[in-house]
Amino acid sequence: MSPQKTLAAYLKAPFQIELREVVLPDPGPDEVLLRVKACGICGTDLHAARSQATEWQPFGHEVAGIVAKVGAHVTTVKEGDTVALESASFCGHCDLCRDGRVDLCNKAPNFWSGSTMGFAEYMLAPKEALVPFEGLPFEHACLAEPLGVALDMTYTAQIALGDDVLIVGLGPIGLMSIPLARMQGAARIYAVNRSEGIRLEKARALGADHVFAAEKEPISEQSYRRGGVQRALVTAPPSTLPEVMKVMSYGGVISFIGIEYGPGAQITFDANEFHFRKLQLRASFASPALYFPTALRLLRDGHVDASAIVSHVLPLERIMEGLELLRDHRDMMVKVVITP
Repeated sequence: MSPQKTLAAYLKAPFQIELREVVLPDPGPDEVLLRVKACGICGTDLHAARSQATEWQPFGHEVAGIVAKVGAHVTTVKEGDTVALESASFCGHCDLCRDGRVDLCNKAPNFWSGSTMGFAEYMLAPKEALVPFEGLPFEHACLAEPLGVALDMTYTAQIALGDDVLIVGLGPIGLMSIPLARMQGAARIYAVNRSEGIRLEKARALGADHVFAAEKEPISEQSYRRGGVQRALVTAPPSTLPEVMKVMSYGGVISFIGIEYGPGAQITFDANEFHFRKLQLRASFASPALYFPTALRLLRDGHVDASAIVSHVLPLERIMEGLELLRDHRDMMVKVVITP
């Protein structure tokens, strides 16, 4: 084996991109060299581009590709296999894992410290991150990572048969939560986005019963057939939560994955009302990245329509255009996938 040259995208805030030629070493004994075939742009990439990437860094974590070389100790995949990459994995050996709480362990090796990540032609990945798949185009298989996030959010909410569910924020994760909520027993699904546009249309197509734009119809002013909802799935900023609490039924559960930095991360609400209405606010944080086999099957079998989520496919050289679409034109796009 010999070192591999690769073109890779590097990011620095605010919204600076460099394409660099990088030389990757041969994979270590517990690594593979992956030929990246598709990588989705995530909302966290946008946060990094806006303010979090204070130094130049590689990025891209919604990855699908082909195994190009394998290390000496890798036995689970071989050269030529198609795989999706878990963005974080559990170790299987610590006390948490042995107690059955693999969801609380992030101790397995990952690819975040590599010199390239998913927005590159090639990258190195640890064997623990590799999830084989067949029967999916790469630009759909890379949705396994955000679909795993949606699965974690819906599982955290513990949707019961017959529940009415409110989904707040109709990015890829919120949209993919619509069919998941239905499969888990939701009787009626309300889907709300901040503004009008293609995401409301996608929500209807994916099975939401009632869709609306919060800028025109506030969440708390909607008419809910049972006076409120039993479950809410919130993929919007923290500032949304107090209003969502207003429409929860007695004993309602909110599953939350929104992220904000700075003052916007702080919220206030009436703790007495929260207490006496028996509400629950649960954080969904899909790290380690679980449920990839389930996610890949749901995508392959069409239970989650990947073609409704992937709105743009661009080459690596146009990655800045992809970030700008996500930043400036959210009303006309859903998911941008880069194909190096």
